[in-house]
Amino acid sequence: MFKNLSIFTLLAVFLFPCSILAETVPTHSPWQHDEYKIANKAPQIKAQNTLETDGQQENIARETPPSALENAYSDRLDTPIKQFGYDFFAADAQTDNLADNNAPMGAVQDSFILGTGDTLQIIFTGQRSDQGTYTINSSGMITIKEFPPIPATGRTIAQLRTAINRHLNTTHNTQAYISLSSVRQIGVLVIGNVKRPGRKNLNIFHTVIDALNLAGGVQKDGSLRQIKLVREGHSSIIDLYGLLMQGNADIDLRLRDGDRLIIPPVGSTIAVAGAVKRPAIYEVRQHNTKTTKDKLSANELLAFSGGILSEGQNRFIKLALTNDGKEKISRIADKSSKTFGNSTILNVIRSTEKRTGTIELTGHTNAPGLYDLSSHKTLSSLLQDETVFGDDIYPLISVIQRRDNKQLITRFIEFSPRLVSNGKFDTSLQSNDTIILLSNTDISTLYSDGLNNTNKAEGNKNTESKDGYNATINNDLETFLKERTVSVRGAVSKSGLYPVAQGITLDNILAVSGGLTLDANNQNVEITSKNIDQYSELYKASKNGRATIDLNETDPTTIQISAGDAVRVNQKTKKIIDNTVLIIGEVNHPGHYDLSAGDKVSDLINRAGGMTEQAYPAGAIFSRESERKTEELRFRNSAHNMQRRLAAAIERDDNSPNTTQIEMVRKLADELANIEAVGRITVETDPAILSTRPELDMLLEKNDRIYIPKRPLTVRVNGEVLSPAS
Repeated sequence: MFKNLSIFTLLAVFLFPCSILAETVPTHSPWQHDEYKIANKAPQIKAQNTLETDGQQENIARETPPSALENAYSDRLDTPIKQFGYDFFAADAQTDNLADNNAPMGAVQDSFILGTGDTLQIIFTGQRSDQGTYTINSSGMITIKEFPPIPATGRTIAQLRTAINRHLNTTHNTQAYISLSSVRQIGVLVIGNVKRPGRKNLNIFHTVIDALNLAGGVQKDGSLRQIKLVREGHSSIIDLYGLLMQGNADIDLRLRDGDRLIIPPVGSTIAVAGAVKRPAIYEVRQHNTKTTKDKLSANELLAFSGGILSEGQNRFIKLALTNDGKEKISRIADKSSKTFGNSTILNVIRSTEKRTGTIELTGHTNAPGLYDLSSHKTLSSLLQDETVFGDDIYPLISVIQRRDNKQLITRFIEFSPRLVSNGKFDTSLQSNDTIILLSNTDISTLYSDGLNNTNKAEGNKNTESKDGYNATINNDLETFLKERTVSVRGAVSKSGLYPVAQGITLDNILAVSGGLTLDANNQNVEITSKNIDQYSELYKASKNGRATIDLNETDPTTIQISAGDAVRVNQKTKKIIDNTVLIIGEVNHPGHYDLSAGDKVSDLINRAGGMTEQAYPAGAIFSRESERKTEELRFRNSAHNMQRRLAAAIERDDNSPNTTQIEMVRKLADELANIEAVGRITVETDPAILSTRPELDMLLEKNDRIYIPKRPLTVRVNGEVLSPAS
């Protein structure tokens, strides 16, 4: 039953009296800019209402096609625009039940004037104790049992109560209580540009808005400002803009029996579009369009639209049609000049605001946002507290993004957060500077295809810092950072590429790379730099821009590292590589064993505690990784050849192929392609033989596998015998 009702209509019918509803600003009225703006986004005006039913929401969407007037203005503006005020009736106001609702709207005051058709409830208390409902008849009288007819029409409730109590003077200790049970109906004629014109049955509490709602609302080709109310031969004009814009409830008059509402066609219109709070097409209440008095100024139109969105360099453009149908565009310099008439448009264009006297801190920081330049004139005053930095701050470089007004470009100025926090670097800031702090994650992402991805083989590539602060690195900033890269390799924890700012020293770059490893040779740190000559007295040797540094003798804080340099930390000894072999089966201590150069099969067996008594060395299985790979490659090649020959055979065969055979061949090819090879090599593992014939003792390689089986307890006899068996 609620299919065509909006939530506003339901609240009006079931919760509030219609008279109160008429004096209250509707929650869906078109002057609410956000809803109006949303509705203006599409040529099809969409009204979205929500109905609460058993805790669930049912969305009722309805599309109202734009009017011819809206289409005309939208074409001129090249953007959709709506007529103001008609959304007030856009909820399909099916309020026919108002005609049957004759109950009084809340508590009725004693000053209410009674009339023919009103029904009263009278309760007697005291010596007479009864109650009843009494209707004022056509003679204006009310007839009560044991009372003579009492005149009621034209009297107030208080006056009627006094008259009844006067008749109760002869009855001891009796008093009458009077309340209005139902009110008389009235007939109102609604004609003109409404959806359902005709005679509407209402009651005396209903107002102009109730009658218009009962008529389906004013159509978009009807006027909201020239509604004529005809009463007892006199007419008055109702302008709904006063209610819609200022919420003036005095405009919504109560109706009387015999009233007529006439809604004429819409009058002259003007549109206000652009950067205003309520862009719309507005009806202009004019009396004579040929006089300048009926024209409006830009200020008056801005008052219609609720004013501009924001102060600043707004441009006010007037669009007017000439007699030959062409659009004339002019800029309004004097907003108080009355130059806007019928069919003109005021378009407000907002210029982009430019901040002054501020700086912005962004990126990997705990305190992002705008700052007053007058309080933070230098970089050190902005970053004076280390708590500003995020936990994952990259200490070697961050940037100041600054607009070069002379060259009309944006440039970057690098600095080191570490040097700023230590008081070793500072610089002045300018208005609209953006300070971008970088994180280690930003740098790792920047060089995701380089050496910084230490876990690349495992697929661990982080793209977000652990605390969620990431700088936006565009192409220009990425190029800027990569031009300032230093390469760090060798015996460090995290070798890779690191961008640096001016003033970075060797100890800084080694710290960021995780420090030296245990096998690092701190007496042999190799630096390749274009600035090597200016520090030649610190180096052991210098040749072709390359030098070797002994960190035991040279303080790394004195070695400057610049963009383009390369640092390599050599190792003391050859790094231990994870080389192991596996022996399992019938040995006393099976498992993985480290492999050294020159280890043989007999050495591995001895390290494993020798073979058990049940060992069968003649059946040992020796598997080598290189042979496994070669064997798997042969299997894949065989599978590929098999599939190729199958395809060629199918192409040559003119008859229909045998699908069963084809499926068998394909299955065999798949098995060959996915088979896990053993990589078996025939070797001698018998310790007794290996001790006498050492040339059979094979050298071991990384990832070799040896399986010593248990000696079998049976012998298989077959061939030309009567009973072949085990």
